[in-house]
Amino acid sequence: KGIWFIMKSLYVHVPFCDHICSYCDFCKVFYKEDWANQYLEALSYEIKDKSIHDDYDTIYIGGGTPSSLSLKQLDTLFKMLEPLSIQVKEYSIEMNPESINEDKIDLLIKYGINRVSIGVQTFHNSLLEKIGRYHTSQQAIECIKMLHAKGIEDINVDLIYGLPSQTIQDIDEDIALINDLQISHLSIYSLILEEHTILKNQDYQPLDDEADAYWYEHINQKLKEIGFMHYEVSNYYRQKPSLHNLVYWHYQDYDGIGISAHSLKNHHRLENTNSLTQYINHHYLKEDVLLSREDELFEKIMMGLRLVDGICIDEINQQFDIDFLKQYQHTIEKYRTLKMLEIKNHYLRTTALGMNYLNTILVDFLDDEI
Repeated sequence: KGIWFIMKSLYVHVPFCDHICSYCDFCKVFYKEDWANQYLEALSYEIKDKSIHDDYDTIYIGGGTPSSLSLKQLDTLFKMLEPLSIQVKEYSIEMNPESINEDKIDLLIKYGINRVSIGVQTFHNSLLEKIGRYHTSQQAIECIKMLHAKGIEDINVDLIYGLPSQTIQDIDEDIALINDLQISHLSIYSLILEEHTILKNQDYQPLDDEADAYWYEHINQKLKEIGFMHYEVSNYYRQKPSLHNLVYWHYQDYDGIGISAHSLKNHHRLENTNSLTQYINHHYLKEDVLLSREDELFEKIMMGLRLVDGICIDEINQQFDIDFLKQYQHTIEKYRTLKMLEIKNHYLRTTALGMNYLNTILVDFLDDEI
């Protein structure tokens, strides 16, 4: 609680995947050894070219599937980031069960990586096949046990609900396994089909709003029963929240490197190219946007209302030199009356009901801009 402390954070994007899943629209490319080598060389160029030399509090290596890199390539990547990770408190990497092995885990430990996020999606093999995942439930369970055995306790698991033919019982079984496996952090998302994903092209219909709200409430209740704290729309923890993701949700500056990575720096949003060819040829920056005060204020609201704690009213007043409650009086009162927003201990936050209608609420905040 209270005013959030400032942290220095770095996001590193590794675009390679061994397979492309049927619901994915992230920036990714099939893994080829020489492409990956050229990519790592270009990543090293971007670090030098931007003269990135900060000691970061959090580093997050995401993708794609960073664990699709070979052992030697991972070693190259971690060595490159070593000078930036001297003071790191939370050092995360995303991995898929089929590309985790003991040697890779030993390498993580050698370089001080202390948090692993595993793309499980579901522990049901029939559902994994339907969404084009290549790991089995058993592989996921084994790699979690292997991480625990090697002393990595801070493990996040990604799950998805609303999958083709998935039942509430399937989700309950997944949550029971999460409990048995002593998982410390959980990200659980409703299946959203973006354009050009395989499932979208197959005309799969995801959950409607009403069904989605029912599943979401059910999941929240189940997780609460087994001791998970709900702290962001899709995120839950037992020991501690993800420090790196809190930097985004508190709308703080951060650095991003790699293909398609974003940075937020001194009122600028920097966006890297999505093209591997461009990136490998050292043309990494696609766009540099100067954000207006209105842009920043809205984005602060948009990110802050994702948090269960909500927006610290003192902090937003101080940061933007406004009277937040007065400026957005119309929208705030409307949704307080509808029991979707509430003010508690100088925080404006969504209620459990409001979480389901967050996008609608945000549209009204946008319209309420002066």
